[in-house]
Amino acid sequence: MYKKIAILLTLSLTIFLLTPSAFAWRSVRTGQKNFERAWQAYTYLQQDKAVEYFKTSADAYAKALAADPPSRTARFASTLAMAGISFYYAGRYAECIEAMETAHRKEKRIWEANLFIGLSHARLGEKAKAIESLNAYLESLPSQRILSNSVTEQIKDIEGDSTSLADAADHIDKATTSQFVDNINFNHSPRTSNPSIERCSGTYWWRNNRAPCESTGYGLNSA
Repeated sequence: MYKKIAILLTLSLTIFLLTPSAFAWRSVRTGQKNFERAWQAYTYLQQDKAVEYFKTSADAYAKALAADPPSRTARFASTLAMAGISFYYAGRYAECIEAMETAHRKEKRIWEANLFIGLSHARLGEKAKAIESLNAYLESLPSQRILSNSVTEQIKDIEGDSTSLADAADHIDKATTSQFVDNINFNHSPRTSNPSIERCSGTYWWRNNRAPCESTGYGLNSA
């Protein structure tokens, strides 16, 4: 009796793991794990290493989003934001735009969406769309001083034809990295007012941390 039950459970599990949604879920997990590795390298200014992880993450997220149907997790706004960031740094700009537009429709407060949409349009040479999206980023009042100052300056230079779209994107990319590193340093300094248990928690953990919290503590942020 118990043997038959075990066989049935095994068969059921095998069927579940072979369904498209199960493959999509596994791809989301692969994408997330590689995004976490990429973010560690990115915020430690190990750009070449970060890009390789972002590329692996982008491949996994692309598979997850292409599944029919995609898993419910693949459609979360935070998952789409991580996918969009991965696509951008992997050089897959059209996919970044698509993922971030979907994320923004689901959650208007994702300030990263318009930022990376604007950067992607800039990389694609689409001046008007780049300016529109970067202005939308500023209008969302994201409270990212270093980054917003750079975006404001580069929009002015783009409109005045005193810089190329590629150079403007390079400047904003550098400011983006500086902003995230500054956020992390402040979040884990004695000056922060955040409770210690919350410093690496939250759906959008990458805004202020190098890694998400584990359920029992800081996880990769415990150092």
